[in-house]
Amino acid sequence: MINKIFSILYKDLKIEINQSHLFFSVGLYVISSIYIIYISYQPTGILGLEHWVSIFWVIILFSSITAVSKSFFQESGSRNYYYYFVLSPDELIFSKLIYNFLFIVFVTFLTFLVFSSLLGNFIYSYSFFITLLFMGSLSISNCLTLISAIGHQVKNNSILTAVLSFPVIIPILLILIKLSKMSSSEFSWNIIQDDFYLLILLNIILIAMTKILFKFLWRN
Repeated sequence: MINKIFSILYKDLKIEINQSHLFFSVGLYVISSIYIIYISYQPTGILGLEHWVSIFWVIILFSSITAVSKSFFQESGSRNYYYYFVLSPDELIFSKLIYNFLFIVFVTFLTFLVFSSLLGNFIYSYSFFITLLFMGSLSISNCLTLISAIGHQVKNNSILTAVLSFPVIIPILLILIKLSKMSSSEFSWNIIQDDFYLLILLNIILIAMTKILFKFLWRN
């Protein structure tokens, strides 16, 4: 199972390298969005932590939707037919989960670097915030991968992916914004533990739902 998962990851990486338009389009979206925000807040810049955190995660969200929505739609019908005979549903969906997680991690840290360079930085506890970036990337990738798999079954409707993802992703986004605000002061586990455990629980539920539901989607 592990060898097949790595084979699919290697295949997706080769496709991304050969057809790098998605990589550059997401990078262009991130940089141009941050630059527009930078111009909009001149000459004072972003003065409050609440604005900084909210805009930061919104940019990551829309960049991730653009990236993850293509994970299933780039697969041709003949390739899906081939997967049906050589892969199990778990092997395929876990490979997509891992690939989307790694891609969103890249998008998240790119956003953080450009955002901090142009709009300043309010972060005090870097170790906690970096951990939160990984957890946020995992949460967003788990949610969007499941929705993307569902949207792929509806005549490859990528618009449906964006529409269905919002009711699921908003609670996750609110938790991430709340936890990010706490990273501007000295880290205290007692303050953030309930929200952090809730975020972990949501990820477990999303992974379990993805594993169960994809078996039914796979049959179609």
